[in-house]
Amino acid sequence: MSAEPTTTAESIARRSWRDYLGLVARGSCMGVADTIPGVSGGTVAFISGIYEELVESLARLGPARLQDLRIGGPLRFWRSINGSFLLAVFGGALITLFAVAEVMNWLLNDHRVVLWAFFFGLILASVPLVLTRMRHWRPGHLLWGGAGIAVGLGVTLLTPGSTPDALWMVFLAGMIAISAMVLPGISGSFLLLLMNQYETMVAAVVERDLLLIAIFGAGAVIGILSVSRLLSALYHRHHDATVALLTGFMFGSLNALWPWQDASGTGGLSGHHWPWQYEAATGSPPQLLAVLICFAFGIGLIAWFARFDPPPSPLADVADEVA
Repeated sequence: MSAEPTTTAESIARRSWRDYLGLVARGSCMGVADTIPGVSGGTVAFISGIYEELVESLARLGPARLQDLRIGGPLRFWRSINGSFLLAVFGGALITLFAVAEVMNWLLNDHRVVLWAFFFGLILASVPLVLTRMRHWRPGHLLWGGAGIAVGLGVTLLTPGSTPDALWMVFLAGMIAISAMVLPGISGSFLLLLMNQYETMVAAVVERDLLLIAIFGAGAVIGILSVSRLLSALYHRHHDATVALLTGFMFGSLNALWPWQDASGTGGLSGHHWPWQYEAATGSPPQLLAVLICFAFGIGLIAWFARFDPPPSPLADVADEVA
């Protein structure tokens, strides 16, 4: 492992407190997204321009960093893992996750149609935006995008299964769900629904069940470190194909966010309806005007968000040193 170059420290110094507030805000949006089945926090990171830095920073975590601590002390260790970035993003995500868990549970139960309409517009408008991050377009990337769509759609068509009510299952659920958090379009919350662990974990957060949260968190740490290393390697070796694949994940996942679906629609298309069919099928009004407004708001938010560049990444010059 080579010594840490001065460019890292210089880049970190260039980040202002406004940049870190922006990172906290992006992390907060990731936290909100991760509470909603069908929406991925990785999608928010992807469209907000911090995804690659997030993956690179997570991939740097590991035993090799202990050498930085031994040779250069805590400050070098902190810089080597891009600690300020991770603290800002995950701090924002965790604070928001605990703060809005009850609110998002209320929205999902009582205003699901308009909530999904907003995220449908948000993600749909994000697809062309993230495709602009491809460096060199080639026809073969269509295959990677198509594969991503197939996987994203396939995940949303799965049906919930019966899982054991045991602590090891909570650990496994944490490992799988948090891994999905760093995959745009693959919703960790939706996977928790498929594993029958979503309501368990929402209740654990609301009731501050520290044992379940700790076990889930232990699985999450192992899962996210493993997946981030794989994604980092893919980004370095096959950047554009990886972007195409992840964009396909996002597009394929839109099936889970179709506004007019009833509870039986989880894990298939049988519960999906056109707005003029929705009231007859569910007994609830389609709220067409509210849906269109929220859908347009999601698109407009992306258009506004695209005007701003993400904070400068201190890993931009040292990405090839990721362990």
